[in-house]
Amino acid sequence: MTKIPQHLQPKMAKTGELFQNSILEKLTRTSIYIPLVMHTLIASVFLYYAVVYTPISYVIILALFFLGWLTWTFAEYSIHRWFYHGSFDSRWLKKIQYMGHGIHHSYPKDAERLAMPPLPALILIALFFGTFYMISGIYAVAFFPGFLIGYVLYIGIHYAQHIYKVPKLALFKKLWKYHALHHYKYPDTKVFGVSTLLWDRVFGTLPDQQKKSI
Repeated sequence: MTKIPQHLQPKMAKTGELFQNSILEKLTRTSIYIPLVMHTLIASVFLYYAVVYTPISYVIILALFFLGWLTWTFAEYSIHRWFYHGSFDSRWLKKIQYMGHGIHHSYPKDAERLAMPPLPALILIALFFGTFYMISGIYAVAFFPGFLIGYVLYIGIHYAQHIYKVPKLALFKKLWKYHALHHYKYPDTKVFGVSTLLWDRVFGTLPDQQKKSI
């Protein structure tokens, strides 16, 4: 059986602190409903703008929206695998890893740390949109909502995986099962997708004994 690294082992306590300062500590937490509503509203505004105020055809908007979602799923997998579970010598990077994700592995049932808090999330999505706009110009306003809705699906599913029982619906049952395997058996090596197993299939990071059942 794969040995879980010490810093990723789930602890008995329900929650842990990142900062002794109460204000900073509060900024690292959020109710899941705040980012769900916030990002959905932002995505809706961008999509409305794309439909009403740009010359982009509805077909292209739909295609760009889908491409944005697909791009998010790859970002979800990549950040989770190569950054949050990457091997770094830098203490600074290790600290960011732990603050961004390691503490979630230590306290997987902490409901207030299952999505990024609003302030850092807004900074990051502004950087993402700025990057997309520099690459594709006005088309970014149709691409970005798909990317953001992908993130909304991710945090919603991730929250449910840790708070609610395994659902009976086969598709979601698989997602629950494989995310549990990531946390409690293969945290550094397998199952980095949360909202989809697509990129785990592409990159071969599903557990070997499970592949035949997918």
